[in-house]
Amino acid sequence: MAGIFAAAQPKYAALGIACFPFDATGETKRGPLVAHYGKMGLRASQQMALRFPDAPGLAAMAGMRNRLAIVDVDERGHAGERLLEDTQRQFGNAKFVVRTGSGGFHAYYAHNGEGRKIRPDPRRPIDIIGDGPIVLPPSQGFRGSYEIIRGRIDDLASLQPMLAAQSAIGPTFDPRSLRVGERDEKFWRYIKRYAHQATSHEALLSHAREINEMMPVPLTDAEVVAKCRYWWKKTERGENKWGIGQFTTVDHVLIDSLMMSDPDGFALLMFLRRHHWGRDFYLANEACSLMPGGGWRRQRFTATRSRLIEAGHLEVVKPAAFRPQRPMLLRVSNNGQ
Repeated sequence: MAGIFAAAQPKYAALGIACFPFDATGETKRGPLVAHYGKMGLRASQQMALRFPDAPGLAAMAGMRNRLAIVDVDERGHAGERLLEDTQRQFGNAKFVVRTGSGGFHAYYAHNGEGRKIRPDPRRPIDIIGDGPIVLPPSQGFRGSYEIIRGRIDDLASLQPMLAAQSAIGPTFDPRSLRVGERDEKFWRYIKRYAHQATSHEALLSHAREINEMMPVPLTDAEVVAKCRYWWKKTERGENKWGIGQFTTVDHVLIDSLMMSDPDGFALLMFLRRHHWGRDFYLANEACSLMPGGGWRRQRFTATRSRLIEAGHLEVVKPAAFRPQRPMLLRVSNNGQ
């Protein structure tokens, strides 16, 4: 009779998940039984099933290649079950849940840029594993087997991303389908966001190389190295704004000049940058009601708008018209970025 790895490997391979033999039966986990498991592909995984037919377990790499991420609940018994329920409310209901060999729980999700976050909330024994090995069922552990308690192995083909990660990282993309003209738009946008998750420049570069190898037409390694170095340095300096939400930049000169000499003008300009940066917009007098402090009087608003136009902070694209009635069309100037 075939061992656990040899029997289960084809089932995971059919879903595009590359597994490698894993031994978790020792009191301290022995870990992977092969080298270079982080780059294991489906063909190599099949060869491992022939080389290690009696391996007591199997694992796969979390991340983009296998499209897997898990919430690891390191709590047993009723306390663990309650904590698992809490994570489902936070991250969304997982279609595939496993009780680990030690009695904890793994809730599976579609990878969406998550890194490896050990105890992101120190108050709860929960890890988010979006990188590194995941022991898969039905592996044998030191205290017991990894057992599926919700779903089936086939459900791994249609997992949903974690709710809490969708806005932080952005939509999932499959690098296997990226065309040459899409690489800068999708691949580098993802890497810029992932830089906030990476624990080091080396981790960022390793992840970028992994995804690059999966693209039909990979970038040169020199380009990957240069771009990762650039974005890691910007992240270290706090200049990488990708993946941290929407923002409005303010040059120090603008703070030192406009804010100090014309606080109303500064407030209105920041309001317009927040809502209309990069596009033409109409600014009717009625917008005075939207200003801070419960709104401004119309005269205060129109006078402030005029000062911003005179100072060059706002550009008039089309003046106001009376027949037909139409407010002026404006554009935020690039001055003072």
